[in-house]
Amino acid sequence: MMGCRYGAKNTLDLNYLYLAEERGAVVFLETKVVDVKPLYGTTDGSAGYEVRTAKSTSWLGRDARKLTSRGVVFSASSLGTMELLFRLKENRSLPHISNRVGKHVRTNSESIIGVRVPGCPEDLSQGIAIGSGIYIDEHTHVEAVRYPKGADLLGLLTTFLTDGRPGPQRIASWLKNSVSFLPRHPIKTLRLICPWDWAREATILLCMQAIEGHIEMRWDRPCFWPFGRMLVSRGDKVQTYIAKANKCARKFAEIASGSAMSMLPEILFDVPGTAHCIGGCVIASSPYRTITIVYSVPEHVHL
Repeated sequence: MMGCRYGAKNTLDLNYLYLAEERGAVVFLETKVVDVKPLYGTTDGSAGYEVRTAKSTSWLGRDARKLTSRGVVFSASSLGTMELLFRLKENRSLPHISNRVGKHVRTNSESIIGVRVPGCPEDLSQGIAIGSGIYIDEHTHVEAVRYPKGADLLGLLTTFLTDGRPGPQRIASWLKNSVSFLPRHPIKTLRLICPWDWAREATILLCMQAIEGHIEMRWDRPCFWPFGRMLVSRGDKVQTYIAKANKCARKFAEIASGSAMSMLPEILFDVPGTAHCIGGCVIASSPYRTITIVYSVPEHVHL
């Protein structure tokens, strides 16, 4: 999302971080952890840890800082935590991290569709980001999502609603629709794909399914950047076409007198427009199942 409105009560700075600071926590803004390693030559963390950080918003003047701690909690969401764990394993700071990191990253099996109503008399960008949702079957949930006025860049990624199995078949269907629709309805087509006023005229429908779905994340060199490793997805892909979601978008468009939309990356590249990544670094009793905690936390070492 574009972020909560200024002063929104559910933002981190007004609840979680504020309450943590009230209880004595110190928050370092714009700070990124770049290294974590056991202190005093130990390998199991029995003497505590050294945490190195750098300023996350600048290339020069990194404002390096070094902290020592009795214990460390990794809480950088799924992707951030996996990236840091992979880096620490690669540079041998924490060599005992399991090889199971990133092996089973769950997703919400999502697809993004939407409806645009060109010339809509109401401003659809007004209101909270997600205010309603429905279950269209026992596994599939669709939420109506708003973007704030002026946040029109996403409009460049939307196009005609397109059905079909991901791959050449869906691309061909999209090309056929584009070629046939533009000559017959040139003004309507241009108003659909034009990014201006997109947020004011569009409602995004976020479709999520509570079914088995996961991807694998690896620390690898992607084809477009051979100079270093980064977090990349491998193995089975998240599905990018959900027939029931497209049917819901068509019904919404019919009621709203608008045009249903799909995401271009989902059609052309079989890449989902979104994926809530959950997991990838789960604690377990064995390093062969998933991650196991092999570093101890001594009682006598304090921050």
